Amino acid sequence: MARSVIDYYDKLAPAYDRLRFGNSYGRFLDRQERAILDERLPANLGRILDLGCGTGRLMDLATDGCDASAASLQIARGKHPTKRFCNADVAALPFADASFDAIFCFHVFMHLPMSEIEAACEECARVLRPGGSFIVDVASRFRRRLRVPRPADWHGGTALDSSRLAALAHRSGLRRKAIEGVMLLPAHRLPEGLRGPLCSIDRRLAALAPDLASYIVGVFVKEPRR
Repeated sequence: MARSVIDYYDKLAPAYDRLRFGNSYGRFLDRQERAILDERLPANLGRILDLGCGTGRLMDLATDGCDASAASLQIARGKHPTKRFCNADVAALPFADASFDAIFCFHVFMHLPMSEIEAACEECARVLRPGGSFIVDVASRFRRRLRVPRPADWHGGTALDSSRLAALAHRSGLRRKAIEGVMLLPAHRLPEGLRGPLCSIDRRLAALAPDLASYIVGVFVKEPRR
């Protein structure tokens, strides 16, 4: 990951939770992502890695966290003192082969060039046990094209479609199990009291047309050795 991105999150870390997930959009996104993880993470697993754990928002669902931002990790450790953390790049993980039963990785690939995404997929396949799950999101290429153009050097500018994401994972030995979408409808703009029923509707629609959603979530399984 580029040093400029790490520096950005080091600086943002003290205010990250409030600015990104302390608002209507962030709370809706958190709810949708947790619904996917609750359903897709296999039960009774021994070791789960939150790759790109940031300040620890989803660490209640993991045993280990890894992030390139040292300042973010400091906050995560304070929230989850019994969990294991390491400061490392997603493309060079300091774990032994077959260390984890599952890995999830949200809001990371959008910051990486394609070469680093390929390296990260290979590293995740390496540290997963055979049959282990890899759950990862990418920004939707279709939805990004509908927005006002960002500067060419914007640090979160990488976007893919579902077929490209699946192809990258497949080359690393990760078999596609499911592709879902997150945030197809602008339900987060409604009053919070009206959002509950729309959460499940949004998820069902986004699962039918993941490339039309704001984020695409791929669920992959490491092929067992033959």
